[in-house]
Amino acid sequence: MQMILIATDGSVCGQQAEDEDEGVALAVATGARVVFVHVQPEVDSSRYQPGEVSEQTEESHFLLDRALAKALQAGVDAESEIVEGSPAQEIVDAAKLRGADMIIVGSRGLGTISSMFLGSVSRDVLSEADRPVLIVKEKPAP
Repeated sequence: MQMILIATDGSVCGQQAEDEDEGVALAVATGARVVFVHVQPEVDSSRYQPGEVSEQTEESHFLLDRALAKALQAGVDAESEIVEGSPAQEIVDAAKLRGADMIIVGSRGLGTISSMFLGSVSRDVLSEADRPVLIVKEKPAP
């Protein structure tokens, strides 16, 4: 395994997908590089001055900087990318573009009824991806 794409959204499951006992640990064990991807809604650039960054983009940078720090602490070669659009499609596209061997994504743990109505990014990634997908479920608090 040479490249792992880890999608992060700031949720508890997204953070656990990044952590040393999931995504980063797998990268350490396999010697793989990591790319952290955060998908944000499309930003209307006409609302901002040149060089000005939206609050969404600032939050995306914060999430990715935190993920990169985890990788750096573990000695994993990592980079990050912000993409805009539909989360599942953008994650799958980023994995293809980067040649990722695996996608790791968190599951928010919605119940069957809720996920049926709200949709599920992790479920959509799993059904659309042409490579292995690891879905990290929220771990119960100790």
